[in-house]
Amino acid sequence: MDLDELEQAQLADLARRYPTQELVPPERAGQPVAAIVGPLFAIGPQLTALLLARGSVWMDGKRVIDPGQPAPDGGRIVIHTPPDGAYVNPIVSAEMLLYEDETLLVLNKPPGWFSVPNPWDALGNLEMAIERFIQARDGDHPPLHLVHRLDRDTSGVLVVSKDPALNAKFQELFNTNRVHKTYQAWCAGAPDWETLEVVTGHSRGSNGVWTLYPETMIGEKYGPNGRTVRRAHTTFRVIRRGAGATLLEAELHTGRTHQIRLHAQHAGHPVLGDGRYGEVMELNGLPLGHHLLHAARIAMPHPCRSATLDISAPPPPLWDAVERVVG
Repeated sequence: MDLDELEQAQLADLARRYPTQELVPPERAGQPVAAIVGPLFAIGPQLTALLLARGSVWMDGKRVIDPGQPAPDGGRIVIHTPPDGAYVNPIVSAEMLLYEDETLLVLNKPPGWFSVPNPWDALGNLEMAIERFIQARDGDHPPLHLVHRLDRDTSGVLVVSKDPALNAKFQELFNTNRVHKTYQAWCAGAPDWETLEVVTGHSRGSNGVWTLYPETMIGEKYGPNGRTVRRAHTTFRVIRRGAGATLLEAELHTGRTHQIRLHAQHAGHPVLGDGRYGEVMELNGLPLGHHLLHAARIAMPHPCRSATLDISAPPPPLWDAVERVVG
């Protein structure tokens, strides 16, 4: 759905003011949500339709599925918007598939895609894109389940279950450390080590952002919500050194949210292009449109065969440009 210039500017303005919310006035009570959103938020009909179609509109804490849903008096309507003011429309192609059988598939996830639905978009994510791909290819699709997730800008190997009966088995493999994931990352600077073990605590901070804590705090309850500080353990190894940057291999011993990115920053060599942890967004004159963290390889037992899956994925195109500028 295309927006005109005015409504694109309205979407960008909503994104700047996110989260945007209004209460349903008494004179609008009982009217369909679709008829209320435009006047309440001063946006045009095309943008209103787009927000509703993408699942961006929420009423009293629940996503609006039916645009004709009547709005209650005083109901709280919240519009969630993409962080950069633009929706993404992922398209999975056969070239992205690294492996497939009747029970699972493995693909090479591009950067810039969310793995699963989020508050501002129920459609523009990898999970839905895979469903659309299989539907177009096979005329139907199995009940898909992402066995694990990658951050929006993290690329690389991602495993998807095609059989709900195997989901518990996949979870067991991850919980018993029988899945070995290797990442690569271009990081800022020149480490004075070849191998580094990083062990810290990991939890959310008082502002809700993922934060590292001293190793001595592991197991403690901390913060206003009394969250448990959990162990985070990463091994870094230098693969290549270049001008202003170093290619590191990262082996995860635990699987905490944003663990590699946080540990790279903690080690003094943040992942290049990471706007949250490090903010090194340019390298030798090259703008970095996404962070340079790549899930390069996964090795795990097949969930229902006496075989081992050992699958690697090539990095995205931006890595070629980085290779050229680091010399």
